[in-house]
Amino acid sequence: MGFLGGVFGSPRIRFGKKVLEQVRGYEAVETAQFDAEAYEIAYRLRNGYVAKLNLDTLYRRFNGKISAGLFDAVDNLILPPDAPEGWEQVAHRLRPVLRRAGYGAVKVAGLDGRDLVLSRPALPYLSELVVIDLPSTVQFVTEQDLSRWGVDAEHVYSIAHANLTELAMNTMEAFDPPQGVRVLDFADDDGESYVGSLPLVAGWLEGVRARTDTRPLLFLPGHLGMLVVLGATPAVMPQLLALAAERQEAALRPLSAVPYTVDDNGEVIPLEVPEDHPAYSLIRRAQARLAVGAYHAQTEKLRAEEGCEGAIMELLHVRAPDGGEYTMTSWTDGATTLLPVADFICFVTGEGDVFRVAWDDVSGLVPLKLAAEYDPPRYRVHDHPPAEIMTRLRALAS
Repeated sequence: MGFLGGVFGSPRIRFGKKVLEQVRGYEAVETAQFDAEAYEIAYRLRNGYVAKLNLDTLYRRFNGKISAGLFDAVDNLILPPDAPEGWEQVAHRLRPVLRRAGYGAVKVAGLDGRDLVLSRPALPYLSELVVIDLPSTVQFVTEQDLSRWGVDAEHVYSIAHANLTELAMNTMEAFDPPQGVRVLDFADDDGESYVGSLPLVAGWLEGVRARTDTRPLLFLPGHLGMLVVLGATPAVMPQLLALAAERQEAALRPLSAVPYTVDDNGEVIPLEVPEDHPAYSLIRRAQARLAVGAYHAQTEKLRAEEGCEGAIMELLHVRAPDGGEYTMTSWTDGATTLLPVADFICFVTGEGDVFRVAWDDVSGLVPLKLAAEYDPPRYRVHDHPPAEIMTRLRALAS
């Protein structure tokens, strides 16, 4: 970062803070908060309504420029005249979307965003949310909305999926048994088609497999669009991983460079390959980066909260001298600690002894307690295990 960038912040941050000033200036707005990580503004109106303003679309639409047009757009978005209120008016506008786990978990006027935004795990480190598709913006569905509409979460997800049925059927026309390797790029630059949400629809990717008689690969590098690959061979996998990583790097809201496929039950799952596969190291890298990114955002937000119950440990991405890559976290003795899921746990004793043990080996000797309220998941631990268990763990250290 250059000197001016370091002093005044990036153009995107300056843009976000300027919009925040405008939002806070509305008489109807009780409080508002800018989340630079998610690039959105969470706000509460004086009537109790809580919502979020996505800044990515505004930044693209106005090319990062502060103008009268921007102010008018924000004015319409904060209190959109066409925002539906009742369930009958809103149901047909619901759409499912994918975001990184923990997306939007910010506090608004003392309420935790995780208790407000409707969210559930979809894939490792990716969550499914639901939006209300409005003509000029989207609004994330909240728990408050469910109460107001008199429906439960499962019904909202079901309706959101059903609203993509026509799109799901239409996309099937693009799939035929491949002659060689075929990469289908389903773009959604304006965010209006929601084609990148089709993997959330039960049976869609399984339908691709049935229609093409091949096991498809799926990439979700950004929050818009997707890549579907037919006829992929081990030899071309490194090129596909490189393409996904490039798309992820260029995305306004990056998601995942991990390849996904379908299992024997038709469920979408991360692709697993043996260690001698040409793309094994690249897949491990993509998995590690996805996990580290999700946990980093969560760690920053949890550490910023008041009254945190214990030490919030970071997830580290380690590249070994032999080229291998893995994730690691630390367990320090004498304190309540929330551990992220990692390949290795590094034990730090009061005597300065440090050693690492594979997660699976630790969980085989120590009952790790899942703290169910966190997404991505964390495990709550306290003091180190008894001396005899520590001795056995040291023997397993690598």
